[in-house]
Amino acid sequence: MPIKQDKSETKSAVALLSNKNSSRFALAISIVILSVALAWGLQNVGQGISRRGSDTVSVRGTAKRNMKADRAVWSLTISQSADSAAETIAGVSDGVDLVVKFMKSNNVKDEAILLGSITSYSIKEELNGNYTGRILSYEARRQVIIRMNDVDKVAALAADLGELLAMGINIDSDVEYYLEALDSLRPELLAEAMSDAKLRAETLLDAVGSKIGEVRSVSSGPFQVNARDSSGDSGGYYETRSIEKTVIASVLVEFATNN
Repeated sequence: MPIKQDKSETKSAVALLSNKNSSRFALAISIVILSVALAWGLQNVGQGISRRGSDTVSVRGTAKRNMKADRAVWSLTISQSADSAAETIAGVSDGVDLVVKFMKSNNVKDEAILLGSITSYSIKEELNGNYTGRILSYEARRQVIIRMNDVDKVAALAADLGELLAMGINIDSDVEYYLEALDSLRPELLAEAMSDAKLRAETLLDAVGSKIGEVRSVSSGPFQVNARDSSGDSGGYYETRSIEKTVIASVLVEFATNN
């Protein structure tokens, strides 16, 4: 017996299928449009970054100068230990007098000698992490500071303290060497670093057939003072242990480019 199909049901199925096909087609068209738009947008963003990057070039320039320290600060700490505070202070005072006498005998002027204050403290007994209240000894210290521009003389004297040590004086010696001329040298070194940056930029751009234009921005880094022939390269470092030094100035310059 033949089966009769309802015409209304057939029409509904056809309509449903048609709607699904239309939705899929619309979705496909939307995806294509979105892909094209996205690709076009990314291409233009990339071209914009490229154009901005090709407008300028940034180059770091440096200048170096070998220099000799022109200022010495020599700190000598005289210390004494004894059973009483009075003994320690007297011992330190005697030691300081001998140090000052040694300096004057080596033609160190009075104005170059600075005496610090005396400090005294007790060494207390400690048992199982607690102080017992018993004082074991006393210690006292006083600092003698020598400030001179004759750095060679200071270096020679600092290396020849045997005479004082032989007298039984406890001395802690520390010498630092500085560049007082650095402040007046800064403008000259910065100008040299700027010239170096310009030369580097010209060399780089000549290799690609371009030329440098006007300066867009300049920033200077901290001055660096190293021991001569050392490999130190950290910005802002100031080495004070050596007499012979190398001063380094650096600038970062942004130039416009002309194709």
